Amino acid sequence: MGKWLPGISRSSRRRVRRRLSRLGPHMATTPRPEFRDELRERLMSTAREAPLPAEEVPVPRRPRSRRRPRFPLLPQFLSAGLVVIMVATGMATYESVPGDILYPLKRAAENTLLRMSADDAERADRELRSASVRAREVEELLGSAAQGGSDLVGETLKEMEDTTRSAITSLTRVERRDAKTTGTIRRFVQEQRHQIEEMIPKMDEEDQRRASGYLDYIQGLMIAE
Repeated sequence: MGKWLPGISRSSRRRVRRRLSRLGPHMATTPRPEFRDELRERLMSTAREAPLPAEEVPVPRRPRSRRRPRFPLLPQFLSAGLVVIMVATGMATYESVPGDILYPLKRAAENTLLRMSADDAERADRELRSASVRAREVEELLGSAAQGGSDLVGETLKEMEDTTRSAITSLTRVERRDAKTTGTIRRFVQEQRHQIEEMIPKMDEEDQRRASGYLDYIQGLMIAE
């Protein structure tokens, strides 16, 4: 006790001891109930008002990103390949001759353009172009060793003549022939005559007669002009 109360006289320390000894039996060893209730209420109030710890704050979930395709360039390669195939098919169709697999497509395209003609003059112009194409096909057939006989040559010559006659018929329905139409017919006749005359020696007797008759017909177009 002397250590706790330095500077106090012995008589004063004896009086303090006597008072503490008298109060000892009356001092409570545990807090009062009302003190515990008030303390609990304060602690609960403080816990309700305190924010959640950082690790317990809910974090909003990000939307799941779509998985990228494993081959992102595959559609582009397929599209490019399709374009190449279409171009190659178109070129092969344009270069085809009677007897080829793609030749019917070539003729179907020509017929479609003819049906789309706006008037007789346009239709005649397209038919003259088709007749020129038939002449080139005859030339290729005569120069090909793979062509079986002269049947294809004769059929192509007949189609060339029928197309030319149809073009001239269309032109007769045009009310006025201008200088452009006259020049178109003149150039067509000159080209056809030059092509057919060079091919006649390569034809058989029947095809030669057909070709000669066609030359007489187109030459008459020049005289009529």
